[in-house]
Amino acid sequence: MKDQFKLFLSLLIVFVTFLNQDVLAWGHTGHRAVAEVADNHLTKKAKKQLQAILGDSAYLPMVSTWMDDIKSDNKYSFMYTWHFINIDEGQTFETLERNPKGDIIKTIEEMKSVLKDPSSSKRQKAQAVKILTHLVGDLHQPFHVGHASDWGGNKVKVTWFGNPSNIHRVWDSEMLGSKGLSYSEIAKYVDHATPEEVKVIQSATTVDMMQESYALCTNLYDVGDGKLGYRYLYDNYKTVEERIEYAGIRLAGILNDILG
Repeated sequence: MKDQFKLFLSLLIVFVTFLNQDVLAWGHTGHRAVAEVADNHLTKKAKKQLQAILGDSAYLPMVSTWMDDIKSDNKYSFMYTWHFINIDEGQTFETLERNPKGDIIKTIEEMKSVLKDPSSSKRQKAQAVKILTHLVGDLHQPFHVGHASDWGGNKVKVTWFGNPSNIHRVWDSEMLGSKGLSYSEIAKYVDHATPEEVKVIQSATTVDMMQESYALCTNLYDVGDGKLGYRYLYDNYKTVEERIEYAGIRLAGILNDILG
């Protein structure tokens, strides 16, 4: 009986870990920072259209975490695989066997189609905005395009200032959290692209965005002795800021193209 309990406990830990992988890119603070940057770059027409679609919740930072907020509701469990796409070493996006349940690339394109479709209901469009706002942020977290073999970096164990962690979690929230800033403070600090730079940043396709993240995470798998702290933060925080800035600017570009 004791051995059976130990086996059950081990399986439960693995199961919970699996459920929690790849779900909280950037954490709530990072997602809201992405959405705040996007809000800064929306056209007046796009903002008006969002008001009509979202009603009282027509503020992107407040809907940006919806896909994480509902993860405990079983009726939304089918959305789990939408948060990421995993590409192992030796694979390419073109040769990858895509998940039949969907992935982040497919879902972003589908949500864009929902918003463009005049026959889509207001409810469908509202959900599409929430999903797009979240997933464009997810796509810019490098380990949401990490290796399938290590669950997008979740199995790459490290310590963060002496505390047990993994490389996915470090990039999700721990580097951002270490600064102690609000989402609006982060957005204000990172959002400094010129109009010319904005145009270039927004020219990226969804696959381009994925390829950027994949190129980054491929190098980020080298964690040395795994003891991460001040030096790692110093070396990588600028990349975190850039990914948040790019995600927000590109989200605005997508919404402006469709609604503005």
